Amino acid sequence: MLNLIVWLTLFIGSYVVIYFAADLFLDNLKDLCVIYNLSPFIIGMLILGIDPEESIASIIAATNGLPYISFGNVVGNSIIAMTLPFSLTVLIYTMKFRSISKFYFIVIYILLINLLFSFIFSGGMFVSGFVAIGMYIIYVLRNLKHHMQEKIGVNLEYAEQKLKGLENSSKMKRIILTSLGLVFIFIGGELLILSADQIIDIIQIPEVFFGFIIIAFVTNVEELTLVLKSVKKKTVEIGFGGMIGKLIWNLTISFGVSGIFIKNLPFKFILLWNWLILLLITLFMHISSKKEQFNKRDGLIFMGFFVIFIAINILFVTV
Repeated sequence: MLNLIVWLTLFIGSYVVIYFAADLFLDNLKDLCVIYNLSPFIIGMLILGIDPEESIASIIAATNGLPYISFGNVVGNSIIAMTLPFSLTVLIYTMKFRSISKFYFIVIYILLINLLFSFIFSGGMFVSGFVAIGMYIIYVLRNLKHHMQEKIGVNLEYAEQKLKGLENSSKMKRIILTSLGLVFIFIGGELLILSADQIIDIIQIPEVFFGFIIIAFVTNVEELTLVLKSVKKKTVEIGFGGMIGKLIWNLTISFGVSGIFIKNLPFKFILLWNWLILLLITLFMHISSKKEQFNKRDGLIFMGFFVIFIAINILFVTV
């Protein structure tokens, strides 16, 4: 009982760390975007979109002869990241944002076709792995080339006020505070997963429920918090960019490196079902993003996709 209390305390404390670290990170990153005339959306993609933990998990599974776990981690985490954070956020707030460049959706569609190719054709994983890594290089180079051309996602009045207030402040101080915020978010995330694992082991939660529900939520709690905070603090482009960036990261680096090690993935219908769910989520997001806001209706649809994903995978597991 004492062990359970200790781990529950650590679990709650870890989320508190993430919650306040998100404030520190977003406040200072927003100011840096104003100071250096950077696009918050692109910065969100390039900083928050990087997910080394998921990459390491997929690569380790691939190198240890567990191709379906590796592939499932990439696709499953992508589906969860594109549904839960958005659905839970817009059920509370209306999420307004600037129009998203077609370039990013074109990249995602190409990556989804590449993903389909990887398990439809024999030996497709090896080829698709290199294609995915190549697409990430194109994606990064494009962002580096055009980051100064993207308009800042704040109004001019706000920008002028902030610039006046930042004239005498230390840029280095804000860079350090932004970095500290990001570090504490990662530390909080690691402690959250560790404590959740111990709690589940103590109270003996069923493995299926643990795998699809608990871990699904816990591994994305950082993203959920950042999206919620970004909307509340009117820095939506940072949170939104982070989610788009994470999807592209999963389908390029995580999938690409893992695919090279896997080389070949024998076809199973569960792979196709999950691919279709991810495709439908992307199509819905692409169409809905044209109205430049997500509301409660969109949140319910995102949640519907998440529930379908869980139901299908539990069905296939139990059959």
